[in-house]
Amino acid sequence: MDKNLLFALDIGTRSVVGMILRQHTNGKYEVLHMKTIEHDERSMLDGQIHHIPAVAKVIKNIKNQLELEVGPLNKVCVAAAGRALKTVKGRSEKDISLNAVSLQQEVIHMELAAVQQAQYQLASLLDEKSNLLYDCVGYSVLHYYLDDHEIGSFIGQQGNIASVEVIATFLPRVVVDSLMKALQEADLEMEALTLEPIAAINVLIPSSMRKLNVALVDIGAGTSDIAITAQGTVVAYGMVPIAGDEITEAVSSEFLLDFPIAEQMKRSLIENDEYVEYTDILGFPSKKSKDEVISVIENAIENLADGITREIIQLNAKAPQAVMLVGGGSLTPTLREKIAKKLNLPIERVAIRGINAIQSLIPTLKDEGPELVTPVGIGIAAKENPVKYVTVTVNGKMIRLFQVKKLTVGDALIAAGANLSKLYGKPGMGLMVRLNQKMKTFKGEIGSPPVISMNGTTSTITDEIVEGAEITYEEGKNGDDAVISVKDAFQNHTVRTLYINGVLEKIETSYYVNQQLVSPDATLKDRDDCLSLFPSTITDILDLKGWVINSGDSSFSILIDGKPVKLSHTSQHTLCLNGQVLTDQDVWSDGDHLTYESIRDQQITLKKATEVLDVNLIQSCTITFNGEEITLIRPLYTFYRDGEELHAESILMPNDELMMKKRDHHPFIFQDVFTQVELAIQPQPGESLVILKNNEKAGFQTEIQTGDHLILKFEVLV
Repeated sequence: MDKNLLFALDIGTRSVVGMILRQHTNGKYEVLHMKTIEHDERSMLDGQIHHIPAVAKVIKNIKNQLELEVGPLNKVCVAAAGRALKTVKGRSEKDISLNAVSLQQEVIHMELAAVQQAQYQLASLLDEKSNLLYDCVGYSVLHYYLDDHEIGSFIGQQGNIASVEVIATFLPRVVVDSLMKALQEADLEMEALTLEPIAAINVLIPSSMRKLNVALVDIGAGTSDIAITAQGTVVAYGMVPIAGDEITEAVSSEFLLDFPIAEQMKRSLIENDEYVEYTDILGFPSKKSKDEVISVIENAIENLADGITREIIQLNAKAPQAVMLVGGGSLTPTLREKIAKKLNLPIERVAIRGINAIQSLIPTLKDEGPELVTPVGIGIAAKENPVKYVTVTVNGKMIRLFQVKKLTVGDALIAAGANLSKLYGKPGMGLMVRLNQKMKTFKGEIGSPPVISMNGTTSTITDEIVEGAEITYEEGKNGDDAVISVKDAFQNHTVRTLYINGVLEKIETSYYVNQQLVSPDATLKDRDDCLSLFPSTITDILDLKGWVINSGDSSFSILIDGKPVKLSHTSQHTLCLNGQVLTDQDVWSDGDHLTYESIRDQQITLKKATEVLDVNLIQSCTITFNGEEITLIRPLYTFYRDGEELHAESILMPNDELMMKKRDHHPFIFQDVFTQVELAIQPQPGESLVILKNNEKAGFQTEIQTGDHLILKFEVLV
């Protein structure tokens, strides 16, 4: 075959179109021959070859017919169907509560992680064992979010969770593999490969126009394929599973027509005749005006326009600047107007484009309709902008990538199965603690970025890759968790010296964690409640030493037989700072001299304590002895402290625990008087001792009781 001739195949769901194009020296192309053959069976489904031998048979038939015109054909330009593309949303998140996003590289990493999440999701939805069965052919960012609120960019923003949502398009590798096998069975070699949406875009929207936001819609028989351009490239692909057959089925249902007859009737609506004639399946001939037919199938056309415009908005996040319609289904009456209305575009911004709009094509075909744009575009695009596979190695593993866009190191890592969500080291866990009633956060160490190299040179995920590149990467290391001592957390540790009663003492900040006194170097844990206390006033020093300076009554408690008893006593102290009497609220400074002196401290004895008890603790007896009134007292109880017997003058201390033991009860006798008095009279010669109780003779063992009159004397007995 002449080297200036191109053999192109458009392998569609319903038919296969083969074309021979000639490339002229001026860069223009001319269609020399074209053959179309429909499939004998349902060997194609949604752009993917399901029955390779059947498709190969049709391809070989077209090849044989064209060879009669131009001679042997060995190589062919083909396209992977746009309807085989899978479009999925993906999302990735990053905790930025401790470290804000500061570099564009981090944003790109999050975008690629979202693409990978979409890849995983696609494999899961299709119940595939590996997500690596799909090549990403493009993605676009739908939204950036900061704490679930949409934002233009989260670089430098403060918040908790940054996230990005993308829409990514994938081509199943089996589509290309089955296409190559079908060509091999037809004795053809793939000369160049492209994607059908790219083929149409390349011939209708040159690169100089791709800065414009344009949607190209290829409306075929079973599906409507969509591609979006912006920022100088194709940013998104999509597919709607409704197209021209939807309209044909509506015609068939409304007018009781066999599908092929309904297809002919649908096509006749774009002809010049005002009326269409048909015979239904019951054999009745009819004649309808075009307006009447269009009115009857209005809902089906509306449904097709709805599906196309919804997908455009989904892919582009807004209405594009313009829409180009190609494919036979684009000729559906009123469809162009409905699409313009639904996208709120002027009607002149939605155009049906045929091959006459292809500037590089010399017009030679009688039919210049939009259904031929893709077949012509396949030949031209596959020649001028062929899609190639780039082979690289990632950590020694050979990877083949489908190059429909600029390929980056990030694309290679995704294809190699690198887990992008773990590529960057995670920041260490932070600490949130309460310091003197205020919450404070201490950040963990920032995780390190991945170490990436390409051909031995340090690289980034946005660097473009080339054929044969050797890429290596190491995941970044996670940052260490936050570790901080209580002293470092407060950052106000104070050490001062104070002379107390002439003795130098070092006074420093004390720390309490969860109400427990801890060392200044104690390590904090998350949610610890911390207090720092420095005794900066004299009151603080007194509390530290356990001293009081208040003069007057003070009290403390003891336990007697397990019952609390409150005791009061009087104390008086003086306090001086650098020789000056002060108050407890005064503040002291480093090197000051503090003196503390107790002037008087009246201690509490057991005797004083028993006075407050509401119990009869003594046995008493009041009598007169030799004319003098005397009261005899005898304790009824014995008191013990820690097993030791106490006496009336025993000194008591705060929180003492005393036990009471009752003594045996005995009446007073005469001789008990001598515990209170000393006998001062001496007997004279001849005198005898006389003992009287109430003027009656008595003895030392005579019992006595209150009111008795006792006399002891010496006299001469007659």
